[in-house]
Amino acid sequence: MKKIAQLALLLALVLGAFQSANAALLLEPQVGFSLGSKLDFKDGEKYSGGMGLSYGGRVGYQNMGLQLGLDYLASSVDMDDKDFKSNVKTSEWAAFAGFRFPILVKVYAGYIFSATGDSKVDVLGSSQNLDLSNGSGYKLGVGYTLLPFVDLNLEYRQGTYGEYKVGGTKIKEDVNFSSYLLSVSLPFTI
Repeated sequence: MKKIAQLALLLALVLGAFQSANAALLLEPQVGFSLGSKLDFKDGEKYSGGMGLSYGGRVGYQNMGLQLGLDYLASSVDMDDKDFKSNVKTSEWAAFAGFRFPILVKVYAGYIFSATGDSKVDVLGSSQNLDLSNGSGYKLGVGYTLLPFVDLNLEYRQGTYGEYKVGGTKIKEDVNFSSYLLSVSLPFTI
């Protein structure tokens, strides 16, 4: 939570500087599908092939094509494995920077500073809660403007959860994650 407060303060200072340069407020809700999701545990357990619905959005400033702001994404992904009894629900916060070219293309990158996830897994024949936490990573994306207010985006996300808890046992080991996101967004500038 302290990281979020520090990043919000830094973002407010940067965006305040852009405000004096006639920048516009950017609001960009999005919805799409996570594809090819993977979870790799340090003990060798690997889960892949998941896909599911994702939604979120970006808020920030845009000035002469340059975009800066915060990005939120929530996903509900079904993993193709017998151990997962339900889908994996994830939540990510990221700081992003991007550029919208005049030729209807945008590119962006983001630093994921907070990522969590939860699911139910089968442990020795018993269903247990799996909580993933302390996640961080990065995202890279490209978007194409189909209509004046509709963008089609392709994004790659990769990172690491710093710890996880199964049932009541907390384990401080890295769990790597990666996923693609195909989404539609509605970028508005005010």
